[in-house]
Amino acid sequence: MGKLEEKINCWQSLPRNNLQELQIADDFFDYELMPLSLERFLQTQKTKVKDNYYGMMLTLGTSWQPLALSIAVLHPQKILVMCTEDTYPLLERLKNFLQIKEDLIKCVFVDRSKPDDIYREMKACYDEWKTFGKICVDITGGTKAMSSSSAMMAAVLGLDIYYVESRYLPLYRRPQPGSEELKILANPQI
Repeated sequence: MGKLEEKINCWQSLPRNNLQELQIADDFFDYELMPLSLERFLQTQKTKVKDNYYGMMLTLGTSWQPLALSIAVLHPQKILVMCTEDTYPLLERLKNFLQIKEDLIKCVFVDRSKPDDIYREMKACYDEWKTFGKICVDITGGTKAMSSSSAMMAAVLGLDIYYVESRYLPLYRRPQPGSEELKILANPQI
């Protein structure tokens, strides 16, 4: 059994009977499991990266962890994070985990169910970045409306679309650490 698997067993055995215990389990996931998950993800998913990217656009929902994985493996020079006021606090965990410098990341607030916000922000960012290099989009996070809107706008703009797929553990409200895979959605050839 590897180090990641040992830590997973420890995390799964933590009590979750109240808010304090839930916070301890969540912190264990973030600080003990995520570094090991990231290490495995970088080793196994690097070959799936289609290009070098100047910019990356993504939607942030209630889980920052899969976005950290895709940012780390795709390694963009600039990042646009579209989030709601409710999910904004998670951006700090993402930035701290990856040690992202403030000038590399831009955050904008969007309405969780209004695609026009996503379209407008992505188009503005695309116009600003397009001359500097390739741009990709990660649709893993956010609401279904946010992810769908991002995918539609990415298709219109001809951007590469990625997402992080994993085996979800409903009992623990988290993905199985180490099960994450980087997927690319091909634009349909009609």
